[in-house]
Amino acid sequence: MTGFFKVFVGVSICFAFSVNGISQVKKAEPAKKPVPVSDKKEKKEMFTNLPDNILLIIGKGKTRNYYVRVREIYKLGKNLPQNQIDALYEFLYNRLEDQELRNRAFNGLKNETVEALMKQRQKPKELSAHLVKMYKDKTFDPTWRDYCVQFFGKWYEKAPNNAGKKAMYHGLFDAVEERKGSIGGTAVTMMRHLVHLPEFDKKEVADLAYKLITSPDCSNSGKISGLQVCADLGDKRALPLAREWVEKSKNKFIKMSAMAAIGTLGDRSDLPLLEKYSSSTDIRLRGPAVAAIKKIKRRSS
Repeated sequence: MTGFFKVFVGVSICFAFSVNGISQVKKAEPAKKPVPVSDKKEKKEMFTNLPDNILLIIGKGKTRNYYVRVREIYKLGKNLPQNQIDALYEFLYNRLEDQELRNRAFNGLKNETVEALMKQRQKPKELSAHLVKMYKDKTFDPTWRDYCVQFFGKWYEKAPNNAGKKAMYHGLFDAVEERKGSIGGTAVTMMRHLVHLPEFDKKEVADLAYKLITSPDCSNSGKISGLQVCADLGDKRALPLAREWVEKSKNKFIKMSAMAAIGTLGDRSDLPLLEKYSSSTDIRLRGPAVAAIKKIKRRSS
């Protein structure tokens, strides 16, 4: 997943560290449910007669190297038979803690796998339901659940009109309520890109974004994403908050988002505040400030 859609969340899996960083205690691993014999048999049969490229992608080939596997995903055709699609679905249910790749690499493979499924000429009917099921299962790592929400937005217009598509719609509204991580911000961002559809009301999406950024438990990533949605949708209720964050926030990325929002929503009275940062030695602050000043001047000239 590229560009503005990607949000990466660090996940601690095996160890809990003490405050002074000296001692470390291994967390007790939850007992895994035994896999029924019938399920084992079905999975074994699923992987029978699969071509080498699919086996490599799903981690059952000669190597588990990320680069080799992702190259094979890029080579996949657009007319995959159902047994290969089913094997790719099964791969998506693999868990970060059960394999050796790092978070970004492993979830990157799963991300590219979904992209390949979305490009099939015969749109996979089951994909929507699988994405919703994995998002709702909070035992999956936060990065993958966030990716699933991103795919709700990316896949929604192309998805077959079935129960899975309806579940993605409701899943976006459910995800906005997850304010403590990146998922809430991702959800309103995806809805922002769907407001041209009748089922996604522009005002309702703006209200959800504003509610998110004004919630006391909203994460920094939620503030960054939600503020941009408010700005994109022209919701000036967010302007006082953007001004406050430019002045008072210690998080540079929140400051950057706030300056961009002021550039979209603000007026010439905001120029003195922005000019404080237009000559900053930090390009991360200087760039957004200069861009915001130009937008305001162009709009008010």
